[in-house]
Amino acid sequence: MQRRDFLRMVAFAAFSSRYCSIESLLAADVKTDDNIVAIFSDTHLHNPETVQQVVRFNQSVAKILAMNPRPANLLIYGDVAYNEGKIEDYELFRKLIKPIEQAGIKWAIAMGNHDRIMNYRTVFPERFEKEQPVKDCYINIVETPRADFILLDSYLKGQVRGDICDEQRSWLTETLKKYTEKPVFVGCHHPEAETKLADILKACPKFVAYLHGHHHYYRTPVQDGMQTICFPSVGHWGDMGFMTVFLSEKEATFVPNIDAYQWSKYGYVKTPEEDIEKYLAMLNENSPVLPLP
Repeated sequence: MQRRDFLRMVAFAAFSSRYCSIESLLAADVKTDDNIVAIFSDTHLHNPETVQQVVRFNQSVAKILAMNPRPANLLIYGDVAYNEGKIEDYELFRKLIKPIEQAGIKWAIAMGNHDRIMNYRTVFPERFEKEQPVKDCYINIVETPRADFILLDSYLKGQVRGDICDEQRSWLTETLKKYTEKPVFVGCHHPEAETKLADILKACPKFVAYLHGHHHYYRTPVQDGMQTICFPSVGHWGDMGFMTVFLSEKEATFVPNIDAYQWSKYGYVKTPEEDIEKYLAMLNENSPVLPLP
């Protein structure tokens, strides 16, 4: 059995967790692995707690908790909140993310166009105890033993599209100069077609891939001469699920866990899929193995 197939088997084994409560999963004595990273995007959380987005968020959390070992980190690539980043959206997120924290899993987010940094800061003031490297931006560097993940802030006030400000570009350029030994992934909520970071990223010999959300469809194209990965939405519309990254000394294997599809007229895919079962199988077979430079 190839390593990729084995990792897919490990990740998909967690699907049975839909029949287990989060409480029972937390009761299990399971360790975390620093070389496993779970990835959410476009959760769009809002009340009431019976809505699809919340139900699917809880299901995805349960699947992560059912893994053995569990990921040591969870990254969320933007649009945590539903529409306008209301305080109550982040209060709900604080409640829903608690099992992840109880399991000893660290988490970090990027700001999406539906997020609002001031409201997020009101609910999570502890996340701002350390001064940000760029004023008025929210940047996270998540370190793992084999690769780091840089999450940038591509939010533009009052706009759906995203961009990276000049201050962030300068900071990123200088930061990537330090990556002479360790591989690094860079991303944010918006695609590279909007942030236009290719030249900066390709200048770093340890850069691996550009990671983003926003589109709600799982795609893995090579664009501008670099690997990109667009993540599914956890439970809003489009391809719905999450991903797990397994890091070895030589490669990163991205394993999708996509179990639902909902076409939307707001998506960039103009026609709905007809054979959903076949479509989901195709998505889940797309498990990129990226060499770590």
